[in-house]
Amino acid sequence: AVSSGINAEWPLRPGEQNQKAGLSFEVAEGGFLDIDVTLKDPNGQVLYAANQETEGRFRFSASVKGRYTFCFSNAMSTVTPKVLKFKMIAIVPRDESGDKDATEEDKKIASMISDLRNQLREVKEEQDYMEIRDKAHGEINNNTNRRVVLWAFFEFCLLLTMTVGQIYYIKRFFEVRRVI
Repeated sequence: AVSSGINAEWPLRPGEQNQKAGLSFEVAEGGFLDIDVTLKDPNGQVLYAANQETEGRFRFSASVKGRYTFCFSNAMSTVTPKVLKFKMIAIVPRDESGDKDATEEDKKIASMISDLRNQLREVKEEQDYMEIRDKAHGEINNNTNRRVVLWAFFEFCLLLTMTVGQIYYIKRFFEVRRVI
């Protein structure tokens, strides 16, 4: 959770230059479900910045070795804390230095396996992302359905009360009174 008016930072340390890394996030609860996001490299240069985002994904290749920082800012909110669900990844490149005696075909197969591994990882990340979205939107859907049922019950009670009241009124209207 990121409290109102607060900046929260998480470090991401890619091991090597040109190593790929990334972040996926979604605001699950709080206010208008928006937050500011920035990514800074070890030199303090902003690589990515987005204001009032509800969800997003960002991938980058580390241009310099060192500590990269993701910063989530809830400074625009003065009252509401935000609950974030996020995932940071750093893709470790495969060490191919031990494959000096491998044939060209073996290297090609190893490269294809590596590509397949990366694609499967991306599919898993997409599934995780969609699962988070499904949970968040399912909660909204259930909350809306509950409100509709409560409102329908209230309308039913109101109509029943009006019906009983009208029957009583009409009965009294047509009632014959005798004066003795």
